[in-house]
Amino acid sequence: MAEVVTLGECMALVYPAEAVSLEVCIDLRMDIAGAESNLCIGLARLGHSALFISRVGADPLGGRIRQTLQKEGVDTRAISIDPNAPTGVFFREHFPDGQRRVYYYRKGSAASQLGVEDLREEWFTGARILHLTGITPALSASCADACQKAIEMARVRGMKISFDPNYRARLWDEQTARKALLPLVEQADFLLMGHEDARALLEVDGAEESLRAAAVLGPSVVVFKQAEEGAFALDGGEIVKVPAYPVEKVIDPVGAGDGFDAGFLAGWLRGLPMIDCLKAGARVGASAVQVLGDYHGYPTEAEVFPPERR
Repeated sequence: MAEVVTLGECMALVYPAEAVSLEVCIDLRMDIAGAESNLCIGLARLGHSALFISRVGADPLGGRIRQTLQKEGVDTRAISIDPNAPTGVFFREHFPDGQRRVYYYRKGSAASQLGVEDLREEWFTGARILHLTGITPALSASCADACQKAIEMARVRGMKISFDPNYRARLWDEQTARKALLPLVEQADFLLMGHEDARALLEVDGAEESLRAAAVLGPSVVVFKQAEEGAFALDGGEIVKVPAYPVEKVIDPVGAGDGFDAGFLAGWLRGLPMIDCLKAGARVGASAVQVLGDYHGYPTEAEVFPPERR
């Protein structure tokens, strides 16, 4: 029985070992990556159980995803193998100036075929949180249907709904995203957004403006992640702020937002005050940016929640 349930796509990630273009690199590395799978890994490292609902292809890349998540302590029994569609792949370039370029090869992937038939009642029984991102409904109509069905299944069981819009311009334009994602915002208990999400979906800028504009839509807790500017939450009409966790050097910012979500939800699962949930999120997010790769820097339970704070 998992505490947190999520669904989405995990892909194989290929990137140069050095900060050079794919055109000239001679040494490539392979890993796995995906917003929801990152969250699961982050939660598992913090001592919480997370179940990941997804599909992978009947190929070595799908096998690698399952094996990696299992080693990280993620519940993978809800990852099915699709014999008719491949595992998604994407390539990422990173450069010394901090610039990143990403190339996706996910159209028609196994995970994009995810649908309501992939959801089982027993996977939600006993869970406390359903976490969704705006990436999954962007993949296909069947994925969008699965997200809505998951919310309905979670609500019946009294679960909290956590939603990170995770707006990606490569997946859809702002108008299309607003039409699809605002209904999910309205159904969320926890809205975990960044400044790009606020601009795309709410058409506002700034922490306080974004928090209040989102709260009107229905979430009881709205969190605004602003990287080096810290994190803010609107909870019960009160704005709570924590500074960014100190970082010596930013190596790779990808995965920081997912890590923040994991830390924040772990704090909530432990019954911590809002300010401590934000601090936990900031701590995990900061750890992510100091190493290459989405999740490799995520800290352990002892690092974020020492014995005296458990």
